[in-house]
Amino acid sequence: MFKFFRRNAKSQPAPDAVREVFEQVLDLNGIDAHANFFELGGDSIMATIVATSLEERGHTIPSTAVFDHPSIAALVAFIQSGGATPSAGDARTITLQPRKSTGPTRLRASLLQERLWPYERNPDPKRFQLRGEGAARLCGLLDIEVLEHSLSALAQRHEVLRTSFLEENGSVFVDIHPTANITLEHRAAAGATLDERRAQAAQLTSEITSQVFDLSHPPPMRCALIKIDDNEHVLAVSTHHIISDGWSMGLLVNELAATYNALVAGETPPLPELAYQFADYAAWHRAWLESDAGLASKVFWRDYLKGLPPALDIPLPADQPRQSVFNFPVRRTVVEIPADIQQALKSVAKTHQTSVHSVFLAVVLSALKKLSDVDDLPVGIMHANRAAAGTQNLIGFFSTLVLLRFALAGESPSLAELIKQVQAATRTVDPHVGVPIGALMDDGIVDTLPRIFVDSVPRPALPEMTDLTVEDFPFEHPPLFAVADIAVFLFERGPSLSCIVGTNADMFSDAAAARLSAALKESLQRL
Repeated sequence: MFKFFRRNAKSQPAPDAVREVFEQVLDLNGIDAHANFFELGGDSIMATIVATSLEERGHTIPSTAVFDHPSIAALVAFIQSGGATPSAGDARTITLQPRKSTGPTRLRASLLQERLWPYERNPDPKRFQLRGEGAARLCGLLDIEVLEHSLSALAQRHEVLRTSFLEENGSVFVDIHPTANITLEHRAAAGATLDERRAQAAQLTSEITSQVFDLSHPPPMRCALIKIDDNEHVLAVSTHHIISDGWSMGLLVNELAATYNALVAGETPPLPELAYQFADYAAWHRAWLESDAGLASKVFWRDYLKGLPPALDIPLPADQPRQSVFNFPVRRTVVEIPADIQQALKSVAKTHQTSVHSVFLAVVLSALKKLSDVDDLPVGIMHANRAAAGTQNLIGFFSTLVLLRFALAGESPSLAELIKQVQAATRTVDPHVGVPIGALMDDGIVDTLPRIFVDSVPRPALPEMTDLTVEDFPFEHPPLFAVADIAVFLFERGPSLSCIVGTNADMFSDAAAARLSAALKESLQRL
């Protein structure tokens, strides 16, 4: 998922275009023309990228076409039978905004950044801030100077890594600075033994990644190198969510490693050219929302969510009254997923020609139905929102919260029925995810953010770095705070799956949280 997507703006015959795109997105060669896209490892995000990549090659297809025609042969037949409309290589051209030759360039923040800004403009060291953080152990011969140069190169490549934020007359702007090197903070772990130094390195990592960002000064990213000994270091990285998302973290890891390897070898980093920057996308997105297409998507959401009960009236399996809608403490519970259950999740996904995330969401729905008498259930999911050509290689805050609606009236539906509902809901809303939920709240289409949230979080595969062994470095992450009363996360790292359930600690006692986790385990065991 987090590899680089090479652009191809040349029109191609459908058979050549579809095969090339399938092989690029799935990272496979010699795919059988009748092999199922999802059985080969594809998911809903990749299916959207297929549609975007085909548009660049001259064939505009619906974003849901891969779900209905999930093989090379089937999709080619669909295109050749009139299912696609011709495109001029990239129908969604994003105009470059003018930049100053000297000094910072001031442009409007994106719609998503503007929505997040009120919560982040006055940083409080004691309050949780929306960040992404991670750490890797680097064992071997590390060239620290090259690592520092690599970070600076990333900041020059991606403008969001050298932006600051400000508010003027009720609007939020970004200042794009010509340079803003990402400083590599140097720390040394103390201790008489290796184990003691590693333990202190973990403590330092927690402290460093928990520091609050002042968004009025660049960069919105923090990096530290913690020395354990001459051949072992920990690289700790933290970015603010206002300039990045899960996809972006994967890109950052890959690009940092690719740049480091190239500079060590005295070569130019082999990174694909960026057609535009995030601020250009932000301007295009604002214009799109007011265009005929954007207004039509708003109408879709009004119709889709018509009659939905108020979010705060949705019955939840809690045993305490709600004290706050936002920024409440979250109890985090780990739900073990044994190897046989992980395999069952993947097997069921292949059987239903869908993603593991879709099956997992159906499992969560099944658990909630067992605990609550709910008929009409809205659930929030994160969507990568990178359908526009060129966004796949950009670091930025693209991911958006999407509301799905499920009919659960009557007796508990079977898992197969729930999977079909998830597939149908996902396909139905996919063409309209460009409308932020904040815009739906402003227009009175929804009353507040969803109270239930389910997300699948792919963790980027560890990259290869010259003369180094790269490993995960465990550390204690900051306390969780959230806006959803129930938040379920499925973490994916290669073939391994793990799950964390977050519950509103004001509403869910230990016993209520345990009942929810037990119901989820039971639903998983029934796969």
